[in-house]
Amino acid sequence: MQRMTRPLFVFALLALGGATFALAPGTVRAQSADGGRYDVEVIIFRGNGGSREDGAGRGAPPARSAAEATSNGPARAARYLGPLPAAKWRLNDLKAKLVAGGYKPLLHVAWTQSSASWGSRAGLTLEQLGVNVDGLSGNFLLERGSLLHFGLNLRYAADANATPQQFNEIRRVRFGETQYYDHPTLGAIAVVTPAGK
Repeated sequence: MQRMTRPLFVFALLALGGATFALAPGTVRAQSADGGRYDVEVIIFRGNGGSREDGAGRGAPPARSAAEATSNGPARAARYLGPLPAAKWRLNDLKAKLVAGGYKPLLHVAWTQSSASWGSRAGLTLEQLGVNVDGLSGNFLLERGSLLHFGLNLRYAADANATPQQFNEIRRVRFGETQYYDHPTLGAIAVVTPAGK
């Protein structure tokens, strides 16, 4: 476990008070082989000061297990199905708490998509989602074999002279459960639900 003094971890425990975060992965069983339809909402934010010097993400996503590899059949690519109407966004209150706590949201975006095959690591890019944030590039991953996984593979440099930071993590998720992804200089909050729920 990371040190308890990390600024973004402390944020998750203190700044949001009653919000529930899933720091340990949960599971969702696959419903069909077509990639399904999912609503995804994400906030990426910077800390309010202080960070570790190593700047590394959590490393490579987990390897594809034999059970997952044999359960998917042919590879499936994620498909962007459109933006999620603002009335269906679930993280607006958390974003307000971030701002009140001195954190700087870099983006808040929500969309509908199908899932990719587990292990593809070819998610939807920021450009596909219509996101343009200076210094931020990469993609969001929604993959399914027998379990549903959500993650991110982002690269961020605060300015042209800053050392780019890599943020790379994927984990199993449960529908409607708010996930907090920790990083020395960035934080991410995400929620995945079946489309239209």
